[in-house]
Amino acid sequence: MTDFKTLFSKTKDLSLLLVEDYEPLRNDMAEVLEDLFKTVVVASNGVEGLGLYDEYNKKNDATFDIVISDIVMPVMNGVDLCEILKKRNEDQQIVILSAHTDTEYLLRLINLGIAQFINKPIQQDRLFDTLFYVSGKIIKEEVVLPESPIVDMGDNVCWNKARNMLTRDRYPTALTRNEILLMQLFVKKVEQVCTSDDIMHYFYLEGVDLDEKNIRNMVFKLRKKLPNSAINSIYGLGYKLIPVH
Repeated sequence: MTDFKTLFSKTKDLSLLLVEDYEPLRNDMAEVLEDLFKTVVVASNGVEGLGLYDEYNKKNDATFDIVISDIVMPVMNGVDLCEILKKRNEDQQIVILSAHTDTEYLLRLINLGIAQFINKPIQQDRLFDTLFYVSGKIIKEEVVLPESPIVDMGDNVCWNKARNMLTRDRYPTALTRNEILLMQLFVKKVEQVCTSDDIMHYFYLEGVDLDEKNIRNMVFKLRKKLPNSAINSIYGLGYKLIPVH
């Protein structure tokens, strides 16, 4: 987990635009971000955010280093905002705040090249880790990953850990939010047994309550999107992800 001091060393000279319509969350996030970034500007919807983005660009002859945006907002939603921002600056770094009900928008965002998603409710460790990764890309410092961000599942199916994206023949495969969470856990414990308790605890931390029937159904559906031998059932214990070596 990235601590404040380590993150601040990368973000202290950067600018950030936060676009979030829910005022309590917007205020709480702004309070944290203002201690980390040189410049933080906040907006309550996509139209306001776009106006502030263009105003900052005109004034500074530069775009914001990072944009954090919610998806579902009044006036203009986050997907439409991202499409416009990517046209303004194809290299714009964007972090998306994603609620449980936003899965229908995720494929559009992935196709736009949006790589970073933070699930609501926002966990500070996930926020800090994501900002550390993104800011490292901006300041052109190498982000050292302990292992490859691509997990080869076989049959031209790959899991991109940086993007939380499953692809087949390089084309994204649509996953539900719960399937994404399950893949994240399986990849974290690759070639280790994930028990039902492990899965329920992981989902509980993400605000999702599961029972064993939910888990079996979810694994069944996820298996259909992966090679046949990717997820092994370990009788009486749980499940194990077996990628290609």
